[in-house]
Amino acid sequence: MAALFTTPKRNDKTSGAHFVEPDVRRRTLLAHGSWRRVTRRIVVGAVCALTVSSLLMPSISLAAEWIDVGGTQYNAGTAAGDEAGTWAWDGADDMKLNGYNGGAIEAAGKPNLSYEGNNTVTNDDGRGIKVKDGANENAELNIQGDASSTLNVTSSRDAITSVGNINIDGAGTVNATSTEHDAIDAGGDVTIKGSGNVNATGDSDGIRADGNITIDSSGTVTAKATEDQGIDANENLIIKGGGKVEASSIKDNAIWADDNIEISGGSQVKASSEEDAAIDGKNSLTVTNASLNASGVGYGIYVYKGITLDGATVTVRASSDGGEVSALFTDEDDIVIKNGSTVDALAEGRFSVAISTSNFYSGEAGGHIYISDSVVKAIARYAETGGDGPDHYSGDQNDEIIPESEGLNIGIFAQTSEGITPATISIARSRVTAEGDTAAIFALAMSADGKAIGTIEIKDAIIQAPAGGKVIDYRNKEELSDGIVYEAGQTIGTGDATVDSPYDEAVAKSTVIVPPEEIKPEEKPGETKPEGSKSEGTKTTKTVAVAATGAKTVGKLAATGDASSAAIVAAALAGTAAIAVGAGGSRKRSYTNRHF
Repeated sequence: MAALFTTPKRNDKTSGAHFVEPDVRRRTLLAHGSWRRVTRRIVVGAVCALTVSSLLMPSISLAAEWIDVGGTQYNAGTAAGDEAGTWAWDGADDMKLNGYNGGAIEAAGKPNLSYEGNNTVTNDDGRGIKVKDGANENAELNIQGDASSTLNVTSSRDAITSVGNINIDGAGTVNATSTEHDAIDAGGDVTIKGSGNVNATGDSDGIRADGNITIDSSGTVTAKATEDQGIDANENLIIKGGGKVEASSIKDNAIWADDNIEISGGSQVKASSEEDAAIDGKNSLTVTNASLNASGVGYGIYVYKGITLDGATVTVRASSDGGEVSALFTDEDDIVIKNGSTVDALAEGRFSVAISTSNFYSGEAGGHIYISDSVVKAIARYAETGGDGPDHYSGDQNDEIIPESEGLNIGIFAQTSEGITPATISIARSRVTAEGDTAAIFALAMSADGKAIGTIEIKDAIIQAPAGGKVIDYRNKEELSDGIVYEAGQTIGTGDATVDSPYDEAVAKSTVIVPPEEIKPEEKPGETKPEGSKSEGTKTTKTVAVAATGAKTVGKLAATGDASSAAIVAAALAGTAAIAVGAGGSRKRSYTNRHF
């Protein structure tokens, strides 16, 4: 039986979930020259005299080989400035702005640009502040300002740009605005330090670098984009220093990195996109002793190679009318939540999952979720414009019940079809609240021989809800034109029977798992009042009564074999796996017509 769901490609705008390939403009990285070692030979006569005389001559370090202010170029070796003192250059390293209000500034080499007071650089037909390679010096722009000082740069093209690195430091405020291109753009690295504020607003990117972007600041950094990313790092993105970072985009990701994303040191990061993922990255995301608030369309957080939340506070939201949605998702690796982290994830869409990982490649270790010593809330809701809520089944003309590929929503979901080990969801010493209009928690493994089994492991914790809740087994087999696919795993539910559909009434739509110490001694099974489950801004859903129970927490799957060959089972779980596939469509790979 054909799968009900075709995986959207991430660069396919017609597919719905996450389709926009970042328009990464190709820039030429100028090679850094290297000094050749020259062997000095002492000779006689005139050569010796010339050598001695040259040693006696004063020398100048050509940090900046020339500067151009408002269209007039000044060469190194001679100081320059205006009569009012709004700008001054010492002819070598340092340029100072003090009340400057004028046109573009350009330089070659490595100028140190400091500013005092209120300064404005404007260019309606080009770049604002630009640094390029010199004859002997590679480009690097260093900007520093004092407290209560401001540098405003507005241009049609890149507002602040360097062929090499850009370093911003100090306690002042830098406002960079580009009406057509990037606000801050570096051919090398971008480093922001100090206690000041940086506000970058670009029609393309807010802040981008061909290298690393490091924000080690106790101040506030704001990066806004219209067409592209708020923050766009072609290598690593590192945020530390305890300050605030806010990134946003209208049409693309708020934050993108080709390599790893690391947030630490008490930093507070907020990322939001109106049409795409809040955070997207080719490698890993690590949040350590910091906070992250992410809100996107299709995806809240999507990274390819693992998510680690260590002592982190994370709130993530994702929505898409009628589409595939994942709030917190990684592909080809694991999700680890530990050491007192607090995570609140909400996904709303036809196919939605709040926290999810998947792995479809042999030899790789992903597809596992580990939660320990933390508090996690994961909610997946049905959402569709003009819809009236989940409608999982319909009757055909023979009045037979058949599944429909809509209304499939899971709170926490791990899935594998290949890989070193099958899907695993492990919960230890943690409070976990999971809700889904279809299922609260699901671990699923697919294989050609039925030997791979997805498992749920609960350690030093108790299933508090539903009453009589336990880990139950799931199994299904589907015969396809190219062979047989077995689906085996576990979910939270009631009863002892193995289920063959995620819509089985035994599957819990809501579950609460708590450490034993959270159970009050006076509470008895069935006596706890129902707990509300409505999330702010979401539709009301059915709530399962909370009850303390000592039901089993680690399930043992039924023996390998055909549990059911009914078409309804195969098609129903095909929709279940569609969530992961929709979330798993990546910039690197797409999975077309894959069966789950």
